[in-house]
Order: sequence, then structure tokens, then C-alpha cells
Amino acid sequence: MGHTGLDELVYASNLLGADKRITNFGGGNTSVKCMEIDPLTGQPVEVLWVKGSGGDLGTATRTNFASLYQQKVTELKSLYKQKELHEDEMVSLYSHCTFGLNPTACSIDTPLHAFVPYKAVSHMHSDSVIAIAASQDADRLCEEIWKGEMGVLPWKRPGFDLGLMLSDLIEAQPGIRGALMKSHGFICWADTWEECFRLTIDMINQAQAYIDQNTAPWGTAPSGQSDKGFWTGFVPKLRGKSMYDGKRLLADINESPEVLDFLASEQMEALAKLGTSCPDHFLRTKIAPMVYRPGDDLDAELERFRSSYAAYYGRCKRPDSPDMRNPNPSVVLVPGKGMVSLGKSPQEARVTGEFYRNAIRVMKGAEAVSRYVALDEQEAFDIEYWQLEEAKLRRMPAEKDMSRQVAIVTGAAQGIGKATCLLLAEMGANVVLADIDEEKLDATVAEIPGAIGVPCNVTDPTSLKTLFETAILKFGGVDVCVVNAGNARRGTVADTSPQDYGFLSDLLMKAYFDTVSLAVQTMVDQGTGGSIVVVGSKNGVAVGSNAALYSAAKAFELHLMRSVAVDFAKHGVRCNAVNPDAVVIGSGIWNDEWRKQTAASLGIEPNQIESHYKNRTLLKVDVRPMDVAGAIVFLANERQSSRTTGCVITVDGGNREGFLR
Repeated sequence: MGHTGLDELVYASNLLGADKRITNFGGGNTSVKCMEIDPLTGQPVEVLWVKGSGGDLGTATRTNFASLYQQKVTELKSLYKQKELHEDEMVSLYSHCTFGLNPTACSIDTPLHAFVPYKAVSHMHSDSVIAIAASQDADRLCEEIWKGEMGVLPWKRPGFDLGLMLSDLIEAQPGIRGALMKSHGFICWADTWEECFRLTIDMINQAQAYIDQNTAPWGTAPSGQSDKGFWTGFVPKLRGKSMYDGKRLLADINESPEVLDFLASEQMEALAKLGTSCPDHFLRTKIAPMVYRPGDDLDAELERFRSSYAAYYGRCKRPDSPDMRNPNPSVVLVPGKGMVSLGKSPQEARVTGEFYRNAIRVMKGAEAVSRYVALDEQEAFDIEYWQLEEAKLRRMPAEKDMSRQVAIVTGAAQGIGKATCLLLAEMGANVVLADIDEEKLDATVAEIPGAIGVPCNVTDPTSLKTLFETAILKFGGVDVCVVNAGNARRGTVADTSPQDYGFLSDLLMKAYFDTVSLAVQTMVDQGTGGSIVVVGSKNGVAVGSNAALYSAAKAFELHLMRSVAVDFAKHGVRCNAVNPDAVVIGSGIWNDEWRKQTAASLGIEPNQIESHYKNRTLLKVDVRPMDVAGAIVFLANERQSSRTTGCVITVDGGNREGFLR
């Protein structure tokens, strides 16, 4: 199988990382030292395999582990002391220790692993252990819980110095099997990974058992269902007011009993102000959350938070500190309701909230056995604005054009709607698909990672309201709305049945009006503008024969679009339309009956439809759903069309009748 030591490390790491009680997302690291054949000498050499920078243990594979010559890493000790280097300068030297041309960058905690004289090393950010590490009586508690098997290290920022401190601790106390790092976590070691795995779990369980013996209820959390009405009114406003440097954020709502219990406790306000302890926590959550009580002035509370954050930055900044980042909160606590966390992606927003849940567990555990002690403000700042973290942020790939944006598409399960969803997702948007056909909807959603599907009858106001609520509750708001759900019926004004009239007028006029109305209301509430794209038709400007109501409805849609463009430009809301024609391939409208009726009106056979419409175009081309989707996404994408509103783009291969005049 090859690399048996590495395979064992990956397996153990996945098990540990899968349980967030053991370590938080992306937090902690593991390593193994094993003998490999040196490709230069052909001789056995000791290699340190250690989790790479930024990886997550729960999903790590071989490629997420860096490999270094163990001897070269340990020799850095003498170089560090001789040249009196700053520990951050050591990071660039790790690449000179790389074994096997491995491109994976090693963790900042590499010295913690290299300087431990054992084969298997586990460094975890367990909430229960951090609760002890963040306690006022950490030294005493460490002895009571682990009975001399765990040493104690004072707080030290992760890096080379912490590795040296651990090395000295092991030399001074050779009987210990682990070390508690104050306000940080713990590390333990063994001769095999099987033994190290068990030791990791045992040490965490010992801490949790001690906390459980001393834990009392925090408070009485309110019971009942989620207050959707509050969230759908509050979160879009919060999201819009937290926009910074022209960039939106996504939101995640957490109403777990754990969060609600914390919010109901008498200690909540004081503990929230103290801030978090573990470095992983406040890199995501900032030094402290904002507390917002329903009924308070949101603008005033946000301004108070921003002023406080700016003052913190001013007190703690160093001559080489990076510029202040977004001063808005990344976590907002709403007593009686829950917690909102913000991030540049749905995953980041969710993980930020998970990190604050970690912090809640830490605070609760520490208060149960002692007093919670937050990290020193300057130390917290030096982590948040660490030059190494800043460099990591700058190395991140550029965001896609429509990342951070939420797009609703109706009629999304097939044809133009499906093609639009695929292209929006490709551009980075977070897509909410709506369709009445649940089977096709599920199939389409499965093709788009991160997308969600909402079964929706757009002619039903309750169903339509649920669609927008779902988008807000899932992502925090709506930035793009593509109004596409439609169908067609043949008939002149003389022979259109009341049933067909009701069906088409509800679907192509009332439902379009209602969808646009909800989109506008949400975008105005957010205060960040937005884009609405109406999918019209050539029939909206060039009446089709034997399609009286369909043509009239499509004309209605275009004028509806123009009305929105005029009325809501002052709010930054753009509204445009596309006019496709003869999108036969992949279209839901072109069912057997519509094809048969159209062929009859044209005097051709149904199997000649595609050829007829292709030859009718000036360009002699088929018009495909993806062609129309390209125009829709152009209009939706503010980086491409931010100066365009009230516009109609024809996607018809060239049709004189459809020319706009």
C-alpha cells in the first residue's frame, strides 16, 4: 500500500476531525514520524508528516499533509538561536526542509510536532479541554483532572517559540504524556497512533467528566418554534448594513438550544464582552460578538460596535499592522431568538457560528469549574492581525464575479431556468431553485453543489412567500431574482377558454408581478441594490398568431420590468429583461401538444419545428437554453452590467419582427 505511517495518520485524523467535540473545523493538527527512502541517497531517513496549513482533519487526505526531513527541522533550533531570528522568519525556512518535493505547506504548529520525541502527536482544540485551559485556576485543575500526566504551558502564540517551550517542558517533566496550552488547547503523544488516539480521547473525556460534575443550568431558554417573521425582517437589514468595501456577506442563523440557553443566562452579557480565547475562535468571530435586543435601533447598535472595534484596533495596532478590516460584527447574539453569523460564503458563515458555539461551551465549562479568562486584548489583536494570517488571506484565489450573492430562479428545473442556475453557480452565486415539478427540481439541484431547491407554485402567494423566506433563512437575503416560470397556450381572443385565460393570466402576469414585488421588497430592505431579470419573449414586441393571451402577457411583463426600473433605481435595484424566441431544444414549453399545435399553424410536420425556426433566424442558428442563460447572467452580474436597467436583450438568432424599436 505504501506510506503505511501516513495512511494510519490520515485514518486517525479523519476520526478525530469528524467529531467537533474533539476539535473545531479546520482546527488542531496531527503528525507522525516514520522512516522513508530518501530519493537523493536511497537510504532510510526519518520523515515528519504533519497536517498542512489550513486543512481540516475530518476531510483530510494524503495530499493535505506536508512532509519534512525531521532532522532538518530539529536543526533549525540552533539556527534560530545563532542568528537571533524572529519566529515568524522561521516559517519560510520550513520549505527548505521539504521531503519528496511535497507542495503542501506545513502548519504553523510544525515545531510543536517536530520537537516532541515521540512518533505520534495529536494537537486538538477540544471545547472541554480549552475550558480548563481558559480557566483562572488552570494549573490546579490540570493536576486534579490528569493526575500528573499533563504538563502546563503558559499562553504563547502558535509558532517556533511555543515548540521550544514544549520541548523544554518535556525535558523538565519526562513523565508527562501531554501538555495543556493555556487559552489554546492541548497536545499529547505516544509511540503509536493507536495509543495516541486513545490517549487523545481519554484526556478529553477526563476534562468533560470533571466539568459535567460541576455544571449547573445557565438559564431558562424560551421554548417554541422558530420566529421566521423576526428573522426574515431582521437578517436582510443586518446583512445590508454589514456590507463593507462594496462586498456583501452571507448569513447563517442558529437557534440551537445550546445557543438559546446561553442567551438566557444572566452571565451572557458579561461573558460576551470578554471575548473568546482559542486563536481559532477569534480569527473567525472577532474579539467579541454584538448583542442586539429586538426593538433596539439596529443602526445605533452597529455604530456602537464599529466605534468599539475601531478603538480596539487603534489601541492595539503596531507599526506594521495590516489595515483595519471590516469593523462590523461577524457574530450577532439576539436574546430570545438565536444567533446570526456572517461570512463571505455560506460555509464561512456557518463555521463562524460553529466557532462561537465552541466559545460558548468553553465559557460554560470554565465558569462551571472556575472563572473564565479571555485572552489578553493585545494578544488577541496580534493573532487577528498577524502578518502570517494577512499573507495567507492575500494568497487566497480571487473570488468569482457573483460570489457572496444569492440568486432566486423560478421555473428552474429545466430549459432556460436550469441553464441559468448552472451558469449562476459557475459564476459563484448561491442559487435557490424554485419549480412546481419536484422530481425534476431535485434532479437539477443535485447537479449544483451548494444550491437549494424549493418546491414552489408561483401562482400561490403563500408558496411564493415561502420561497423568499427560505432564501433569507438559508443565506441571509436575495440579490438576484430571475423571473422565468412560464408556460403557453394557443388561442385567439375569440377561442381562448376561460380555463386557459385563468391559467395564463395567473402564471404570466399575476405570478410575475408577485415575484417581482417580493424581490423588490427584499432588496430595498437590504439596502444593497440588486438585479431582477424578467424572461419575456419575442411575442412581447411581435405578436404571434393564434397566441393572443400569451403575447399580451409577455408585453405586460416587459412593461412591468420598465416600471420597476423607473421606480426602484433610487434604491440601486436594476430590472431588465431578455426576449428569447424559438428555444425548442430542452424547453419545458415545447411539449408534444404545443409542438403539434405550432406545427399545424405553420403548415409543417412536428419533426420539422427545429429546422423551421433555425432557418427563420438571420444567423441560421438554433437558440439553446444556455444562449438565453448567458444573457440573463450578464444582466444579473453587476460587475458586467451595473449601469444597465430597463433594457431588453433579444436572444433569437436574429428575427426582424423581434427587433426592438
